Amino acid sequence: MTISTGESLITAADIDDLITRVRRTAGDPGPLESAKATLFSGEGDGPGAGTGPDPEAARLIRQRLLVTALRHGGALLAKLLSRLSSRETAMVRRYAHRLANFLDTLEVWAAQPIVLALMRIGLPYGEAETIAVAVLLLVG
Repeated sequence: MTISTGESLITAADIDDLITRVRRTAGDPGPLESAKATLFSGEGDGPGAGTGPDPEAARLIRQRLLVTALRHGGALLAKLLSRLSSRETAMVRRYAHRLANFLDTLEVWAAQPIVLALMRIGLPYGEAETIAVAVLLLVG
């Protein structure tokens, strides 16, 4: 399933929140700062306005941001969870690190492998599918 609105659901404020959370855990926020600069480099009124990274690069950056959010929480994770039922939210919170580790191994993010991984963790098919679609919509 491919659904895209053409605009990112991830904002600069979401990335700033992740940067703060990573710093609190003594992590290196450098990749997040680079991601923010890359995603939002073409905004404004000057030369190059309206341009940004190519769509594939932007999608890969958003994927990395979501994996980081699964590990550190924050506003971006809240955006994902807002699309889910309370039971699905509880499952994502419970298995966030395992899901992040799995997503790190994927070269191509697609619904089927994510659903299968969530089912291996123990989620029923319906919940696994809803979570997979929410993940893909957020980074798509």
